[in-house]
Amino acid sequence: MVQIGGDPRPVISSDVLDRMTDSMTHRGPNDRGTYLAAGVALGVRRLSIVDVDGGHQPFSSEDVTVWAIQNGELYNHDDIRAELRGRGHAFGSRCDTEVLPHLYEQEGPRFVERLRGKFAIAVWDEQHRRAVLARDRLGVKPLYWAHAGDLVIFASELKSLLASGLVEPELDLEAIDLLLAFGFIPGPRTPLHGVWKLPPGHRLIADPRGVRTEQYWAYPKPEVSRSGDGVDDFAEGLLAELEEAVRLRLMSDVPLGAMLSGGLDSSLTVALMARNMAEPVKTFSIGFADSLDDNELADARQIAHLFGTDHHELELSYADQAIDLGDLVWHLDEPIAELSTLGFYALSELAAQHVTVALSGQGADELLGGYKKHKAAALIARWRRLPGPITHTGAALAARAPGRLRRAGRTLAAADPVSRLVAMSSQMDDALRARLYRGPLAELDGRAPDRVVAALAGDVDDDPLPATLYIDAQLALVDNMLAYFDRASMAHSLEVRVPFLDHRVVEYCSRVPADLKVRRLTTKYVLRHAARGLLPDNIIDKRKLGFFRGAAAGWLRAQMAGAVSTYLLDSRPRYAEFLDRDAVEGLVRRHVDGTDTSNAQVILSILMLEVWLSTYLPRAVATATADRRPVAVEA
Repeated sequence: MVQIGGDPRPVISSDVLDRMTDSMTHRGPNDRGTYLAAGVALGVRRLSIVDVDGGHQPFSSEDVTVWAIQNGELYNHDDIRAELRGRGHAFGSRCDTEVLPHLYEQEGPRFVERLRGKFAIAVWDEQHRRAVLARDRLGVKPLYWAHAGDLVIFASELKSLLASGLVEPELDLEAIDLLLAFGFIPGPRTPLHGVWKLPPGHRLIADPRGVRTEQYWAYPKPEVSRSGDGVDDFAEGLLAELEEAVRLRLMSDVPLGAMLSGGLDSSLTVALMARNMAEPVKTFSIGFADSLDDNELADARQIAHLFGTDHHELELSYADQAIDLGDLVWHLDEPIAELSTLGFYALSELAAQHVTVALSGQGADELLGGYKKHKAAALIARWRRLPGPITHTGAALAARAPGRLRRAGRTLAAADPVSRLVAMSSQMDDALRARLYRGPLAELDGRAPDRVVAALAGDVDDDPLPATLYIDAQLALVDNMLAYFDRASMAHSLEVRVPFLDHRVVEYCSRVPADLKVRRLTTKYVLRHAARGLLPDNIIDKRKLGFFRGAAAGWLRAQMAGAVSTYLLDSRPRYAEFLDRDAVEGLVRRHVDGTDTSNAQVILSILMLEVWLSTYLPRAVATATADRRPVAVEA
């Protein structure tokens, strides 16, 4: 935390700083580092990956006036270090974090624009009494902050802010509304009023002038182009960018492996790793035994055999209660209604028994059109070319259809990218909201999803597929997929790297024409083309299965005697403050007896919210104990 304005004073006691830092020991079990001075307190936990012995944080400049810490990895640190040495800077380690204070001396707050990697960074400039916080371009690493009196408090996790004793556990009801609509809370909101997520590609500057956020990188808008016959060129360019991103992410002084689902994206990642590594790739796979149609373990074994990997796998069951929901939500930090979290949490635990770093194929679907919603968007583009009377009549009929068909109708009838994305992604309509919402939640206008999506969409052109990809990459990619990805892996002190989300790969994909992303309902068409000759055709051409994405309905039925009844059907659930318990019980009953299974994601959202309210929040608040109070805050 840092003080803004006034005469510098101690801002926190050392034991409270230790408590805040150690609440995230899982992010860095190898080392703790702190720096305390008038007006500033920095704490960091280190997961040692590069220069295991010499990488102690915080790092300072030669004159000890600039200090830096980070949670993350800088893949171009060697090039930056060589440049800075040429300018007279001295270094005592090979650790990537050490370049930060020296780069700040050269570039000031713009230093972050030189970095290639994933990171949450804090730099303290003693001379100017300035703190600069920065989050990586895609939001792979989290960064929370809050303003308390004349202090700015920041941390990689929400629980660390709460451990300071300076953040009140007051709920943000609009954030809860967004959770029930999307299954996650879009940034910059968090579940708590007055606590924010720093958006991807942004820096926060706190100095005597106050606090301000600045955008240093914007997610690239889709370029308007048509492929013609250029698929070979685009595929070749994409593969070259991806291979460089993979090669950079092999940077490690500790054991390294790969998450292998058996799908196209992870298989291609393993293929590129195998031809850039001298030793066999260690691979890790997981599946649900109950979901035979979606179990990809056999495909993962095929890829492991093809590339001679050191392969490890795990099979779970819907009825398995080995993963405690309270522990899972503790690590998630926010309620996220994504069943993939369960699988990835278990997969990370498996991988962490063998490696410290793992590469993953996550992100390709969001860049290149891998989901059903992307097929739908491509179809809408063709639908809109039909005569007006046909499209208007069809959309009107579909909008009156039951269940999931009603969502399709709303999507078809959408007049702009914002309403279309909300129709595709929101699991809460006005009728369901009226049945469920009570008290202060019912008083909201229900338009929060539209406002969030509109802010992200900006003035993007209304071409259905490119617009959908552009908006969703700033929405669900960041605060759903990347959020659970980071939390579930770091719960086991495992660093997972995502080469598809290297910002240069992302920028390249923005130039790939839409008809090379989804062509005649073939998703990720250009990526499949790029993988020919590297992967077997059956892996390239199989349908998208998803990482437990469709398993919510079966899991909820299997867990009726466990988590669902324990939390949702309790006689006095915490959610009853703003949701009707009888209406929730009705949703659960109809889901279990098969009368209406269309609300599985809503039920899962309420379940994760209840676990967060009843277990996470009390536990996090309890860490700010009376004998570890911070120094008083000045208004």
